[in-house]
Formats: sequence, C-alpha cells, structure tokens
Amino acid sequence: MSLTIRRAEPTDAPALAELHQVTWQETYPGILPAPILEGLQLPRLYRRWRADLIGQEADLDQGIFIAEDEDGVPVGFATCGAARGIALDHLGQGEIAMVYVKASDQGRGLGRGLMLACSRWMLMRGMFSAGLWVVRGNGSARRFYEGIGGRKTAERRDPMQGWMIPVVGYAWSDLTELAGLPEDMPVWNGF
Repeated sequence: MSLTIRRAEPTDAPALAELHQVTWQETYPGILPAPILEGLQLPRLYRRWRADLIGQEADLDQGIFIAEDEDGVPVGFATCGAARGIALDHLGQGEIAMVYVKASDQGRGLGRGLMLACSRWMLMRGMFSAGLWVVRGNGSARRFYEGIGGRKTAERRDPMQGWMIPVVGYAWSDLTELAGLPEDMPVWNGF
C-alpha cells in the first residue's frame, strides 16, 4: 500500500482534530506563545473540524484534504479555498489556509502532495493564482514553500487568540506551475 491523499469527509473530524493538535505542538514550541499551544483542546478542535467538513459541502470552493500512510493512518492535512480580504490583495485568487504533516512523516513527499491537491482543487474551481500565510519564525516551512516556487509577497501581523503573530505571505502567480509538481508524489485519490 502507498501513501495517499484524499478529500476529507465529515467522519474524518476526530482524526483532523488530533492531527491539528499534534502537528501544532510539534511545529510551534518556541515560535508561538505557549498559551496558544496549551489551548489546543481536542473537543474544541473536533467541533471546529466537524463544522468545517460540513461547510465544505456547502462552499464548493473549499477543499480539505487528508494524507494517510501505508496503513491508512492519517498523518497530514491541508485546507484551501477562495481568498478573501487581505489574502485576496496579497496572495491571489485562492488561499491555502493550512498544510501540516506529522514530524515523523515529513520528508516523504506528503507536504508536496498536499500542495498538489490544493493547487489542482483551486484550478478546478477557477482560481489560477494562490498563496498562503506562514508564521515568520517557522523557517523550515518557509524553506519548503520557497523550494516549491513560492514567492514572498507580504508581511503582516495576524491576530491569534489575543496575540499578534508575525506572518509572511507566499504566492504562486500561476497555479498551473504548482499543480505540475513532479509526479513522484503520494497517490492522490482525486475526484
């Protein structure tokens, strides 16, 4: 069995809540204030993911993807959709809101595969440019996005649970380039 990426369903809410908690706690110690990480409680995250997954059915531009290892265990996720507000001004027509892979599964092509899934989803929805915001102190993520062609477009402070977090915008002015990433990616169970 190979690594797979598929569109998430409402039944994936518990797995996405756990992944959200784990990946943030792995990624952000020393980068985000400790109270933010301590506030990642599974019941609240579950409710959020359940609502997002149900909302995905009503908002045809929203895409939520889950990456699974060879045993079908969820190890990463990504979300994307139409850009709004300041994102529309700095990132393009689409926005990739989150891309996270468990530390133990990084380096296996899942991050690239999730970016591929998001870019292809947005192209199918008529969005031809897109970007994302990344926490400024997250150097490994910034190197990853730069390595797959992301161009730095903006910096700002993003409100997060009462804190103002410095973030950097990366954009792809032509999503067809991102969607054409090498095909040595995990199997994508597209639609």
